[in-house]
Order: sequence, then structure tokens, then C-alpha cells
Amino acid sequence: MNDGSNQQGTEAVNSRELRGFLKRCCLFALPLLIIGGPPLALLALSGEAFRDIDPVLDSTIRTGRGLIGFAWNEQNYPYLKYAGVVRQPRREVLALGSSRVLMFRQEMFRSSFWNAGYTIQTADDFRKFLRLIPDDRQPRLLLVALDQWMFNSDWIAAAGQGSSGSWNRNPSVNLQQGLRLLPDVIGDTLRGRISLGKFLSDRSDAPFGLNAWQNRKGFRPDGSFEYGRQVEQRLSGDPKCPDFKFTSSLRRVREGRERFRYGDVPDEAALREVGQLLQECEQRETTVIAFLPPFADAVSEAMRESLRHDYVRRLPEAVGKVFAETGHELHDFSSMSACGSADEEAIDGFHAGETATVRMLIRMLEAGSQLGEHCDAAELRAALGGAVSALRVYREGPPGI
Repeated sequence: MNDGSNQQGTEAVNSRELRGFLKRCCLFALPLLIIGGPPLALLALSGEAFRDIDPVLDSTIRTGRGLIGFAWNEQNYPYLKYAGVVRQPRREVLALGSSRVLMFRQEMFRSSFWNAGYTIQTADDFRKFLRLIPDDRQPRLLLVALDQWMFNSDWIAAAGQGSSGSWNRNPSVNLQQGLRLLPDVIGDTLRGRISLGKFLSDRSDAPFGLNAWQNRKGFRPDGSFEYGRQVEQRLSGDPKCPDFKFTSSLRRVREGRERFRYGDVPDEAALREVGQLLQECEQRETTVIAFLPPFADAVSEAMRESLRHDYVRRLPEAVGKVFAETGHELHDFSSMSACGSADEEAIDGFHAGETATVRMLIRMLEAGSQLGEHCDAAELRAALGGAVSALRVYREGPPGI
């Protein structure tokens, strides 16, 4: 009897200790839940983290509605663009390059179109990306932006292996990646950079990702990019606008940093890589329409005057030799004035706005480009005549659309 009583007493003590331990754990976890719970909910509700991007992409492509824009999870974009190519029927025209090709959009073309921009860093990325695309998804026409720094030896060395390896892996459901964002969300909420009221409003056709929610900035259903609030800042002369008066770009030109690293001659290996790209596209019966994208005239002039970016001046001739005697095209739009445009039509020091992009297409068509099978110069001129502003030709739908 004594043994039974002792055992029951021990079990009672253990039960009390367990309840006490669990209570202490709950008390310890409560502040963490109070602090971390709302940011976790915010990340999930906005689509910034913890949600699979595939069904969202499928919905935007199917309905032609929606905006996908991440504030911190931009590593989702290479996969988003690859998935956009393989998860929909073949597009006749495919735009491919860095962020400098993102202003091309479906409204500019009569043929089916997808913008796969924001995928390419270096010249050898083009072939690697296209090799991942099934034969029945390869475009008839490839519209390619050849960034000048893709031919800068110093930039190529700094960029490393480019974007390859991230295109066909879906990182959007990575739990650890989402948890890493908690300090950023808490900090930006406390600083007032995130408006919680936006997440309590009507969620029909809700945008996906914090940048889309907060700034109406992200990718449209055709893969093109909507700059949202940044366009409004640029048009109003807001000093908070990124690269206000091109100050950041001009500083990097002076210092020879990042994409504006110094260079004397175009990189020979990069030129050969473009030649190989043209050969492979020839085998696929894909026509390449390439262009050297514009810098703001102020930035272009600063590079010329620096005498340390001479590879940019030499580049049109060097790349032109690669395209010579092929069935593909190269157009030199290295400055805004080369597009028939001006600096007020630039988003920043090295991104043309939508209006300047339409001007580029018109100039290509006037030069007899094979783009004539896919878009119409008269329609583009009419759209340009009714442009909404210096940076926007086509009217956007309601916020988030």
C-alpha cells in the first residue's frame, strides 16, 4: 500500500511540475507571439512570404488581372519569369533581358507576348535560360536588351555566374526565407513604412507582395513592370524619388561603381557569347531583335566625358559586327535622344519609361524591322499621341489590376 501511495504522490508531483513547465513556456512564448504574430500574418496576407506563387501566376495569366510585386523576396522573380514562359501556351514574341526590357507590354503588340525580363545579368545567361524552355514554348521572335555592362570585363567578373540556377526553382514556399523577413517587417511597420490599413480593405483582385500592396509596383499579367508610385514621384519632382535628378547614377559614373564600372574595350568573350546565342536561335528558327538600351542623356554624357567608359562608345560597332550577315537585327538606342526621346521620359538614369519604349519600337519599324509582323507603327503612333504622361502611354486599371 505504501508503494502505491508513493507512486501516486510522485505522479501528482510530476503532473504539477509538467503543468508548471508548460505554463512557463506559454508565458515565455506569449511576448514572442504578440510581437511576431502580426508580422507573420502580414507576410502571409500580403503574399510576401509563406504562399506558393504558382497558383497566383496561373490566375493572373488566366484572368489578365493582378499585380505581383515583392519588397524583400525579389529572389522569387527569376522563377516567376521562367514559370510564366512554361506555364502558358507559346508566346509569339518573348522579351528577354534585365530590368531594362520590362517596359515592353502586350498592348504594344498584335501577336501574343510575354515579358521575361529581370532574368538576365550576363551575356551567357541568355542561352542558359533559353535551353530550359521546351521546344513548344520557344518564341518566333526574341526581343533582347543587351545591357552595355554585359560587355564590361570588370562587371562580368563581379557578377559571377549570373542568374542561372534560380530560374526553375520555386523559392516562394521556403519557410526559412520567410522567417528571415520578420525583423524587416517589424522595423518598417514601426517606422510607418507599411500601412496596415491597406490590408483591411476590399481584397477582391488583391495585389500579391508587399511592394504591390504598398506602392502599386510589380509585374503585370504579361510580365511587364508597373512602377506605380515611383512614376508619380518622378512626374511630380519628388526628391524622395529613387535616383532623383539621376544623382545616384551620376555618382556611380564618377566613382566607376556597380553597373558603371570603368572599361576601355568590349569584352571579347561576351561578344562571342552573343554570336553563339544568334546561332542557337537560328537553329530554333527564332528571330532575334536586339537593342542597346538607353541611358538618360545626362548619364550618357557623363560617361563620355569621364574618358573611362570608352567601351560604351565602341560597343555599337563591336556588337554590330556580330550581327552582320545574319538574319537578326541590332538597334542602337544607347541614349534617350537616340530613341527620339528626352530625359523627362526616363524612369531613372538607365531605365526608359513606357513612352520612350514605344518610340523605340516605332524607330525599329521605320527602319524595316521584322517586328512589323507583330506590331503596327500606326497603332503605336496613335497610342503615343494619346499618352497619359511623359512616362506612361497606356492607362492602368484600378489599383492592383
